[in-house]
Amino acid sequence: MKSIIKFILVTIPTFYYCLRSGIAYDSTYRLKGRIRIIRRPFYLTGNGGKMSIGKYFNANSKTTSNSIGLIQPCVINIYTPDSSIIIGDHVGLSGSTINASKSISIGNNVLIGSGCIITDTDSHPLGIEDRFNGSQSSIKSSPIIICNNVFIGARSIILKGVTIGEWSVIGAGSVVSKNVPPYSVYAGNPAQFIKTIIKI
Repeated sequence: MKSIIKFILVTIPTFYYCLRSGIAYDSTYRLKGRIRIIRRPFYLTGNGGKMSIGKYFNANSKTTSNSIGLIQPCVINIYTPDSSIIIGDHVGLSGSTINASKSISIGNNVLIGSGCIITDTDSHPLGIEDRFNGSQSSIKSSPIIICNNVFIGARSIILKGVTIGEWSVIGAGSVVSKNVPPYSVYAGNPAQFIKTIIKI
């Protein structure tokens, strides 16, 4: 009976939302709501970018699927033809954006809280003339690496060029613009060291 209930309540909806999102179905995934996948079509660019998702991926895009609610669905944006997003095993996210112009690598056992933004690009030029002229040449991008067993609190922003070391925790509402060492708690805007996590 439990297997039938699981099939009806988990397997069928996950299969449906994988189809709607354009993600290859995996029986270990659990999707609640559609993920918005943004990718430039290969016939315009010659390369549609790369996305890889590991086993036991859990994505919540429905407002009722998170205890503090969601402000948006999950968005995965493969921003340029050569960009890549690699997501490891046992990764969970809720109503968050992953935006890669170069590369974003997320390790295993990573939890990404509601409403987070992970982006490896400034998306816009800093110079006012470049912005008005529509110039893209001065936009800065740099890869992001999120190591294994990291927890990123709700509404946090992870900016370009950041590496977050394994087992680290990012407090809710933080803006992370510099590397975070392993086994550390960082929080605030800009994120600052709070304490070391004791290794077990």
